Amino acid sequence: MTDNKSTEKKTAKFRLDIVLIVSFFVLLISFCAYMINTSLEEVLNNEYDSSIVTHDYTYESTASE
Repeated sequence: MTDNKSTEKKTAKFRLDIVLIVSFFVLLISFCAYMINTSLEEVLNNEYDSSIVTHDYTYESTASE
């Protein structure tokens, strides 16, 4: 009779650690999918509505002349 109560408590126990681990992996997968499908220039362009210079070679070209 004591064994039945202990097994009932074990099955009814909420596994918070498993939920946290699964939630972390879902968050990680969704973040990676977003980063793969979205370019940095596109995001910055939408946020600031201006052209963004990612590579500025003017200093290198003027320094070599």
